[in-house]
Amino acid sequence: MSVHQPTPNQPGQGRSQPVAIVGVGAIMPEAPTAAVFWQNITSGRYSVTDVPKDRWDPDRYYDPDPRAPDKTYSRIGAWVSEFAWDPFGWRLPVPPKVGEQMDDGQKWAVSAAREALVDAGWPGWKVDPQRVAVIIGNAVGGEKHYATNMRIQLPDFIHELEGAAAFSALPAETRRAILEQTSRSYLSQFLEITEDTMPGELANIIAGRIANLFNFRGPSFTTDAACASGLAGLTAAARGLVNGEYDAAITGGVDGNMGVSAFVKFCKIGALSATGTRPFDAAADGFVMGEGAALFVLKRLSDAERDGDSIYAVLLGIGGSSDGKGKGITAPNPTGQKLAVERALRNAGTSPDTVSCIEAHGTSTRVGDASELESMTAIFTDAAAPGTIALGSVKSNIGHLKAAAGPAGLFKMTMALHNKVLPPSLNYRDPNPTVDWPASPFRVNTELRDWPVPPCGVRRGGVSAFGFGGTNFHAVVEEYIPGRYDGHQRTAHPGADPATVTGT
Repeated sequence: MSVHQPTPNQPGQGRSQPVAIVGVGAIMPEAPTAAVFWQNITSGRYSVTDVPKDRWDPDRYYDPDPRAPDKTYSRIGAWVSEFAWDPFGWRLPVPPKVGEQMDDGQKWAVSAAREALVDAGWPGWKVDPQRVAVIIGNAVGGEKHYATNMRIQLPDFIHELEGAAAFSALPAETRRAILEQTSRSYLSQFLEITEDTMPGELANIIAGRIANLFNFRGPSFTTDAACASGLAGLTAAARGLVNGEYDAAITGGVDGNMGVSAFVKFCKIGALSATGTRPFDAAADGFVMGEGAALFVLKRLSDAERDGDSIYAVLLGIGGSSDGKGKGITAPNPTGQKLAVERALRNAGTSPDTVSCIEAHGTSTRVGDASELESMTAIFTDAAAPGTIALGSVKSNIGHLKAAAGPAGLFKMTMALHNKVLPPSLNYRDPNPTVDWPASPFRVNTELRDWPVPPCGVRRGGVSAFGFGGTNFHAVVEEYIPGRYDGHQRTAHPGADPATVTGT
C-alpha cells in the first residue's frame, strides 16, 4: 500500500500522496483518554495487574499447572477499568436499553472515535459526512457473545442434569426446586436476549455503529487479521483516501476479548506469561493480554494542509505479507515479517537508512522477539551503525492488545514524532541472549529522551504488527514538516512499480 509522494527535490516519481493523521483517540488500561495514555507511556507506567474478580474468578479457573485441563496458568492482564460513556450528553441516539446490550468494545470504539473526531475538528470541520469512511480492526468481537451463548444453552445443561441417575432418584419436589432455583440464579447473570443483542456483540457492527451514530456514509467495515487487524484496517483506510474514494477515515483497532475462555485457550498453546511482559529481555516467557482501543482520523495530507488541520504525523506507506509455509500456522516466520517491512519501505518511497526508530511487535516471547529482530536486522544492518536505531514495544506498558496491538503501537509512534521524543520501553534488563546485540543496529530505548534530527533531516519510524496465523503488516510514519510535500501531490494506484521509487 503506497501513500507516499516524492520529496520536494525529487518530483514526479509516480507515487501517490501521503496521508495525515489529524485526530487521535484512545481508551486503554489505566487510561480513559488519549492524553492520559500518552502520559502513561512517557512516564513509564506499567498497567499489568491481577485479574479483577468482576471479570472472572481465578478461584474457579486458575491453576499454576499448565497441564491442568480447562484451566489458565496466567491470571494477569492489562484491563480497562474506566472510560467515558455519555451518549445522552454527546447527543448520540443510543437509548439505555440499546446501550446495555452493547459490548464494551463497541462502547470503547464509539467513545474513542468521538475523541479522535473532536480532536480533528469535528463537527465543525470541512468534510462532507457522505465522504467519511469507518474501517476498524477487530478479531472475534468481545466477550458478550460468550455470555449470551451460555444463556441460550442452559437447556442443554438441564437436560444432562435431568438424565443423571443421582438427580432422578431425588423426590420430584426437590428436583423441581433445584431446577427452578438454579435456572433463576444462572439466568440472572445475563441480559435477556432481545432485538438489540446481536447488534451489540457482532464484530462487524463496531464500524457500522460509529458510521450510524455519526451519520457517515463512506464505506464502513471491520477487518480481521488477528493481531494485525488494526494495521490491516489502516491499510484499507489509507488506500481509499489515496484513490479518492472518500475524504476522511476513522480507523484503528479495538479489542475487548479478555474473558477466561481466551486465557485458557492461549495457555493451552503455551503463549501467555504468568509473570509479566518484558519484550526483548532474557526473561521473556510469553505475552500478557491487554485490551482497549486506539483510533485515528486520517485525511490526505494536501487536504489537511489546505483545511488548516493540526497534523500529528504523516503516514508514508504500509506493507503487508503472509508467512506462507513455515514451521507451523502459529510459529513466527522471519521471512514473511521481512517482506512486510521491505514492502512498506518501498511503498513509502524511502530507504532503511532514513528510519531512526522502530515500534516493534515485541510480544515478549523469547522466540518471537528473536525472530522479529532477525527479520529487521537483515534489512537495517547495512543501513545503520550498531545500536543507532531506537527499539521499543508498547506491549511493555499494556500487554498485547491483539487486534488493537498495531494501533496501540502506531499511537505511541505518532505521539513520539509529534513531540519529538523517544519514549521508554519497560522491563528490559538482561538482553535476549539469542540476539547478537553488539552487532545489531537496534538498541532498546529504556528512558524518555529527545529524538535527535537524523542525517536525512526528518524523524521517521516504523510500526509492526504480526498476526496469529501468519499475516504481517508494517507502517512507515514520519514527523510533519509544513510544506515538505508542497506542489507534488499526484495520484497513482497503490501498486505502483517499486522500481520507480526513490526518496529520502
